[in-house]
Amino acid sequence: MPSKSLVTLFALVGFSSATVHADNPAYASEAALTKAVEFAPGIISTKAHFEINTVFNKAGDNVLFARCADDFTRCTMMQSEFKQGAWQPAKKLFFSGGYLEADPYYSPDEQYIYFVSNRPIDGSNEKASSVNMWRSKQVNGQWQAPEYLPQLSSDANDLYPSLTANGDLYFPSFRNDQRLFYVAKATDSGFETPKPLPAEMLGEGGQIGDSVMLADGKTIIFSMRRSDSLGKGDLYVSYLVDGKWTVAKSLGEKVNTPDHEFTPIVSPDGKYLFFTRIENGRGNLYQIALSALR
Repeated sequence: MPSKSLVTLFALVGFSSATVHADNPAYASEAALTKAVEFAPGIISTKAHFEINTVFNKAGDNVLFARCADDFTRCTMMQSEFKQGAWQPAKKLFFSGGYLEADPYYSPDEQYIYFVSNRPIDGSNEKASSVNMWRSKQVNGQWQAPEYLPQLSSDANDLYPSLTANGDLYFPSFRNDQRLFYVAKATDSGFETPKPLPAEMLGEGGQIGDSVMLADGKTIIFSMRRSDSLGKGDLYVSYLVDGKWTVAKSLGEKVNTPDHEFTPIVSPDGKYLFFTRIENGRGNLYQIALSALR
């Protein structure tokens, strides 16, 4: 019997268990309907690199992700297109490569990508002392020079932004000597001051990691270390019910292993969960249909 939380997740995304057809998005996978499988092995997910994140445009034919040094001192954001029936070798975004830059996420209108970086914020060549929030605007299909977002950033690490359909931005932050989720509500001119979500959603001893808020603002999937974790980090889900966030539940053994799972992303059609698994010291990108978690 599946847990109530996973049944809720299945119902929320409205996933049909029908077979994958040719008119599905490029990331659709027959194999992923029942188990976690590598995404685009040898092209996007490779054994030679440490890859994280898997963020698609709404059409599903363009993917952003990051390739990182094994110690995460540097990450480069990459982009690949689906052409002639295959994902193409990835190319780095023109502004990325010199610093730790990762965790891209599209704005609802796809005009911007929000991401995190320790690139300089003071005009010098020295990297910042923490990871901060940035964004890049897309003009005629080209990403522009990044813009620092001081209203979202702090003197601690601010990580893994995701945006709801109405433009609210959610992210985990280590500010104020804590590790909590924050939300910055969208305004006509930008964002309100970020405010923390209740720590109770993490459960006893929970240590928060990367997170993704689904488009309706009522479901968060995130990585965390807790006493019930199978490995160094597992993926969990929490729901907004009657104005309160539920204590997070594990996504189960089809996703979580004795290895480390993190960087969750839900595909634009709401049918697949993408995530990173660290195996033998390298990060590889995986996907699984949310219907498999029933």
